Order: sequence, then C-alpha cells, then structure tokens
Amino acid sequence: MPLALVTGGAGRLGRVIATHLAANGFDLVLHANGSRDQARQFAAQISRGGGKATCSYCDFRYPRRIAGFFDAIVERHGPPDLVVNNASIFEYDFPGRASLRKLDESLAVHVQAPFQLLEMAYKTATRKRPITVVNVLDQKVANLNPDYFSYTIGKCGLLALTEMWQLNPTAKFRVFGILPGLLFPSGKQTVEDFERVRSDTPLRRNPSPQEVANAILFFAQNKSVPGQNISIDGGESLVPRTRDIAYQK
Repeated sequence: MPLALVTGGAGRLGRVIATHLAANGFDLVLHANGSRDQARQFAAQISRGGGKATCSYCDFRYPRRIAGFFDAIVERHGPPDLVVNNASIFEYDFPGRASLRKLDESLAVHVQAPFQLLEMAYKTATRKRPITVVNVLDQKVANLNPDYFSYTIGKCGLLALTEMWQLNPTAKFRVFGILPGLLFPSGKQTVEDFERVRSDTPLRRNPSPQEVANAILFFAQNKSVPGQNISIDGGESLVPRTRDIAYQK
C-alpha cells in the first residue's frame, strides 16, 4: 500500500485530505502538534474503518526537531510515497501592527519545515519508488492583501520554495502547489459571515475541502503530470481586494 504523510492531519482540511487518501488505498502517517488527542482518535477511526493510520508528533516551530521526525517515519514505515505539507499557523497581524514572534513562527512552519521535509524526501526517492509532494498554499499568494501579514509572508516563502523545486523536474520527485480559497470560517469570522461571503467569487461559489483532497489524489495517482500549481478558489485569486475576503462588508 502506498504511504502518505499528511502534516497537520488531525483536523479541518488535513482531516478531509487524510480521509480521502485512506478511502483510496493509502496508509497514513498523521502529523500533529497541538491536536495530538484528536490525531490519535482520528487514526483509530481510520483503523476501525479498515484503513491503516499512525500518528507522529512534532512542533514545527522548532525546525531542529524535523530531521528526527522524518527519520523516525522512514525507519518505522519506509519512505512516504506522498507528502502533503498542510501544517499551518494562522494568527492575525497587519502591517504597522505586526509581530516578530508571529513572523518567526510562520517562517518556521510554512518555510523551514517544508524546506527540510522536501530535502529529506528527495534523498529517499528513487525512480522505482518516486515521491509526490503537495504543498498547501493559499490563493492570497497570487492576490495579496495585508490581512494576516506574517502568515501571508510565510505562505509566499512556501510558494517560492514550491516553484523552485518545479524548475528541477525529475521522474523520481514531483512537487505541486494548491492555492485554496476560503474553506472554513476564518479567524473571528462567524458562520453567518462565512456563508455571506463564500459565494462572493467569479464562479459564485467557494471550493470545498473535498475538492482540494480530490486534486491531491489526482496528482498522486497520475505520474505523467509534472509539478505545477493550481488554484481551487472559485476564482477568488482573480479579484483584487484591499482586505481579506473574511473582512469584506
């Protein structure tokens, strides 16, 4: 069975991705940090449904821990066939009211952790056992606005990392980026606010988490598709905004 490592795999988008991969024949390693109990319960749920899932824990805010985290996975399970870099840290700040701590943590989680995971995964990949990597980005990187300032800087760094790997195509290692739109209520956004703005896109709809999971499975299963980026956002990245859609009146 192919093996998938899903970072931030316990809740929200990561949970949807992991559920879809498990339903389509992948064994799973679920990374978690703050949601460890949730991850254990989710792994048990997958196992009860006939799948196979284990948990691996690491605080990606501390990049020196990542090598040991990945080495332990390879030692226990072998190299993953699919790595989904979904782990994120999402705190609000704004230019002029920015936080160096939030920037440091964003760069650690969104750039340094994927940077290391890609380097280590590449070293384990072979032509007989290639690895697919999917980095979960954000449509904001293609359509900047100043809300979630430090978060956005981190995701822009991840975009650059993704695109530079794509300039080095190889059959044993493909790197993709997905730029989702608004998938869940954001920050202090209420459910009512979320429902009000979710259709404020050119396609008059926002994506579902399942659509993101579908794209990841497609990339993993279709080996002739070269690494590339795709927006799954209802066209939100085509609409210039001075504020995040979550703050639109």
